[in-house]
Amino acid sequence: MDSSIVAIIITVITIVLFICNRLPVSVVAMLASLAMGIFIPEMKLSAVYSGFSAVGWPMVVGMCIVSAALFETGVAQRIGTKIGNTFLARTERRFIVTVSIICTVMSAFMSNNGCVAMWMPIIAAVAAGSNGRIRSKMVIFPAGTAAIIGGSCTLIGSTSQLAANSILQGYKGYEAGLGMFDMTKVMFPAAVVQIIFWGTIGYPILKWALKPGSPDFDKNNIYAVLPDSTPDTYGHVPAWKGNVALFTMLGCIICFILSGFAPFNNFLNIGIIGMLGASIILGTGCLPVNKAFADLPWDVLFCIGAISGLGTGLDVSGGGALIANFVLNLFGGANASVIALTTVIAVLTSVLTNFMSNNGTAAMLTPICIAIALSLGISPVPWVIVIAVCSNLAIATSFGTAVNVQILPAGYKFTDFVKIGGPLLVIMAAVVTFSSIVFLF
Repeated sequence: MDSSIVAIIITVITIVLFICNRLPVSVVAMLASLAMGIFIPEMKLSAVYSGFSAVGWPMVVGMCIVSAALFETGVAQRIGTKIGNTFLARTERRFIVTVSIICTVMSAFMSNNGCVAMWMPIIAAVAAGSNGRIRSKMVIFPAGTAAIIGGSCTLIGSTSQLAANSILQGYKGYEAGLGMFDMTKVMFPAAVVQIIFWGTIGYPILKWALKPGSPDFDKNNIYAVLPDSTPDTYGHVPAWKGNVALFTMLGCIICFILSGFAPFNNFLNIGIIGMLGASIILGTGCLPVNKAFADLPWDVLFCIGAISGLGTGLDVSGGGALIANFVLNLFGGANASVIALTTVIAVLTSVLTNFMSNNGTAAMLTPICIAIALSLGISPVPWVIVIAVCSNLAIATSFGTAVNVQILPAGYKFTDFVKIGGPLLVIMAAVVTFSSIVFLF
């Protein structure tokens, strides 16, 4: 059997495994890469694990450690509490917009799960002291969605960007991968529209879907009632640890920006910056080494490291080109419209990511779209960016992403995600498609 057909069969099996979600994404990624390495003779065995040496892998490990230090020292929580107690929390709609802005910005540079974990108790505390003016269930959903969308605004905001970037780096001429803010030009307009959404039509949609006046409004909402007092969990943490964690994160952000310009790009890249940040946090004792390593998202990390083999196998076998030619013929062959293909890629990615993992969606579509771009003689980078950002738009189902599962204890049902996240998903997909066409081509 021709290698290209074998590679396509492996890819189809990988897609099915990702969709079924019965195996961890790391296991699926490793099996896919191993299968490519074993059954595709054109592929070097070293390509099976080459993703672990790509610059994105040490970057995500390092920034996970820096982000964890912010939460473990209580810095992120204290910042959030101060903001939550300002005049911006005087009305429920205003508080929703405020939290949405903050979560969007914070999750662009730190874990969106950590951001939501931090803000849910803060929202509950503000709601408890508002005499019914603010209801936690009305605010937590927008906070979660804002964290998801904010996480797609930078390369480090979420893991699916890194999965797509890891595959891109496996292609000759694109070893440097994506830049820290390459997706910002696409997602900034979407992030702004999302915030406007919550301040305008999104608020009535929340009321319509959640029915805050009904007797069952707060059913199963663990954040509806809080204890009378909450101890200062972080009072025992020395202040200097919090200061080091904060300045390390700020330093990393500055370095990420500088790494895109000469002469800094000669000695800084995202991998070096991530390692530098982690070295400072662990070297100063801000975070115990054993705890830092134990809390790392190893399932995601192994997926990021292994998944590049799937793209490499499709590429060297000719399977990607075979798929690309089929898709091109559907849209006009050699005269295929880049605008039409961009729209199809954005919509397809946005829909699929609501039913399978965002990492799996990115890993599945990236090599196919790279092959299509190369066959058209254009850079694959714009479409990799489109896939990277749209794979984060898992906002219309309760299981689309870990953040959605994380906010379920606030009492949301599957239909709530469809009613609230569904309209926003349509808007986000349209905005991302438009901004991609305008800013990337």
